[in-house]
Amino acid sequence: MRAGRFTPRRAVVAVSLTALPALLALSAGTPALAATPVPQMDAQPPVRYVQVSNTQSCAPDTFCTFTATCPTGTVVTGGGVSVTPFVSSGVYLYETEPSSNTSWVGTVRNASAFPVQVTVKAVCARLPRV
Repeated sequence: MRAGRFTPRRAVVAVSLTALPALLALSAGTPALAATPVPQMDAQPPVRYVQVSNTQSCAPDTFCTFTATCPTGTVVTGGGVSVTPFVSSGVYLYETEPSSNTSWVGTVRNASAFPVQVTVKAVCARLPRV
Protein backbone atom coordinates (compact mmCIF):
# COMPACT_ATOMS: atom_id res chain seq x y z
CA MET A 1 0.00 0.00 0.00
CA ARG A 2 1.34 3.42 -0.90
CA ALA A 3 1.63 6.23 1.62
CA GLY A 4 -1.07 8.87 1.47
CA ARG A 5 -3.58 6.68 -0.30
CA PHE A 6 -7.15 6.96 1.04
CA THR A 7 -8.76 3.69 2.20
CA PRO A 8 -12.09 3.02 3.97
CA ARG A 9 -10.24 1.81 7.05
CA ARG A 10 -8.32 5.09 7.36
CA ALA A 11 -11.59 6.99 6.92
CA VAL A 12 -13.13 5.19 9.89
CA VAL A 13 -10.11 5.93 12.06
CA ALA A 14 -10.15 9.58 11.00
CA VAL A 15 -13.87 9.98 11.78
CA SER A 16 -13.45 8.21 15.12
CA LEU A 17 -10.58 10.47 16.15
CA THR A 18 -12.55 13.55 15.08
CA ALA A 19 -15.57 12.54 17.20
CA LEU A 20 -13.51 11.66 20.29
CA PRO A 21 -13.05 15.26 21.60
CA ALA A 22 -16.81 15.89 21.28
CA LEU A 23 -17.61 12.76 23.29
CA LEU A 24 -15.11 13.67 25.98
CA ALA A 25 -16.60 17.18 26.27
CA LEU A 26 -20.10 15.74 26.71
CA SER A 27 -19.03 13.20 29.32
CA ALA A 28 -17.48 15.86 31.54
CA GLY A 29 -20.69 17.84 31.97
CA THR A 30 -23.44 15.21 31.70
CA PRO A 31 -24.02 12.70 34.50
CA ALA A 32 -24.28 9.09 33.50
CA LEU A 33 -27.76 7.57 33.35
CA ALA A 34 -26.75 4.96 35.91
CA ALA A 35 -26.13 7.74 38.45
CA THR A 36 -29.71 8.98 38.12
CA PRO A 37 -31.78 7.70 41.06
CA VAL A 38 -34.46 5.17 40.17
CA PRO A 39 -37.83 5.71 41.85
CA GLN A 40 -38.46 2.98 44.40
CA MET A 41 -41.48 0.75 43.83
CA ASP A 42 -43.19 -1.23 46.55
CA ALA A 43 -40.94 -4.14 47.35
CA GLN A 44 -42.61 -7.40 46.39
CA PRO A 45 -42.13 -10.41 48.64
CA PRO A 46 -40.58 -13.40 46.94
CA VAL A 47 -42.80 -16.28 45.92
CA ARG A 48 -43.06 -18.57 48.92
CA TYR A 49 -44.24 -22.13 49.07
CA VAL A 50 -45.88 -24.03 51.88
CA GLN A 51 -47.02 -27.62 52.10
CA VAL A 52 -50.19 -28.36 54.06
CA SER A 53 -51.61 -31.77 54.85
CA ASN A 54 -54.72 -33.41 56.25
CA THR A 55 -54.45 -36.90 57.76
CA GLN A 56 -57.54 -38.91 58.69
CA SER A 57 -58.48 -42.51 59.24
CA CYS A 58 -60.28 -44.46 56.54
CA ALA A 59 -62.30 -47.40 57.87
CA PRO A 60 -62.31 -50.84 56.23
CA ASP A 61 -64.61 -51.35 53.24
CA THR A 62 -65.27 -47.61 52.61
CA PHE A 63 -64.54 -44.78 50.20
CA CYS A 64 -62.79 -41.85 51.87
CA THR A 65 -62.44 -38.36 50.40
CA PHE A 66 -60.27 -35.81 52.18
CA THR A 67 -59.15 -32.30 51.31
CA ALA A 68 -56.06 -30.22 52.11
CA THR A 69 -56.72 -26.47 51.96
CA CYS A 70 -54.13 -23.77 51.32
CA PRO A 71 -53.71 -20.84 53.71
CA THR A 72 -55.37 -17.53 52.87
CA GLY A 73 -53.49 -15.59 50.20
CA THR A 74 -52.04 -18.67 48.49
CA VAL A 75 -53.05 -20.89 45.59
CA VAL A 76 -52.59 -24.62 45.12
CA THR A 77 -49.80 -25.63 42.73
CA GLY A 78 -49.73 -29.38 43.32
CA GLY A 79 -50.54 -32.13 45.74
CA GLY A 80 -50.87 -35.81 46.37
CA VAL A 81 -52.14 -38.64 48.56
CA SER A 82 -50.36 -41.19 50.72
CA VAL A 83 -51.65 -44.16 52.73
CA THR A 84 -50.13 -45.76 55.84
CA PRO A 85 -49.56 -48.46 56.76
CA PHE A 86 -48.66 -49.87 53.40
CA VAL A 87 -51.20 -52.52 52.39
CA SER A 88 -50.16 -54.60 49.39
CA SER A 89 -53.74 -55.05 48.19
CA GLY A 90 -57.18 -53.73 48.92
CA VAL A 91 -56.42 -49.97 49.04
CA TYR A 92 -57.00 -48.11 45.79
CA LEU A 93 -56.41 -44.50 44.83
CA TYR A 94 -59.42 -43.13 42.95
CA GLU A 95 -58.51 -39.49 42.49
CA THR A 96 -55.93 -36.88 43.40
CA GLU A 97 -56.51 -33.46 41.88
CA PRO A 98 -57.13 -29.81 42.67
CA SER A 99 -60.71 -29.24 43.76
CA SER A 100 -60.43 -25.43 43.55
CA ASN A 101 -57.75 -22.75 43.27
CA THR A 102 -56.96 -23.24 46.95
CA SER A 103 -57.42 -26.94 47.76
CA TRP A 104 -56.39 -30.45 46.78
CA VAL A 105 -58.66 -33.50 47.10
CA GLY A 106 -57.86 -37.19 47.33
CA THR A 107 -60.24 -40.18 47.29
CA VAL A 108 -59.22 -43.67 48.40
CA ARG A 109 -61.16 -46.93 48.40
CA ASN A 110 -60.21 -49.05 51.39
CA ALA A 111 -61.38 -52.55 50.47
CA SER A 112 -59.04 -54.12 53.03
CA ALA A 113 -60.06 -55.49 56.43
CA PHE A 114 -57.92 -52.89 58.25
CA PRO A 115 -58.24 -49.13 58.82
CA VAL A 116 -55.62 -46.99 57.09
CA GLN A 117 -54.41 -43.43 57.56
CA VAL A 118 -54.89 -41.27 54.46
CA THR A 119 -52.84 -38.09 54.08
CA VAL A 120 -53.77 -35.52 51.44
CA LYS A 121 -51.08 -32.91 50.78
CA ALA A 122 -51.29 -29.60 48.95
CA VAL A 123 -48.36 -27.47 47.81
CA CYS A 124 -49.38 -23.80 47.98
CA ALA A 125 -47.68 -20.64 46.71
CA ARG A 126 -48.16 -16.99 47.47
CA LEU A 127 -48.26 -15.21 44.14
CA PRO A 128 -46.52 -11.83 43.86
CA ARG A 129 -48.71 -8.86 43.12
CA VAL A 130 -48.46 -7.96 39.47
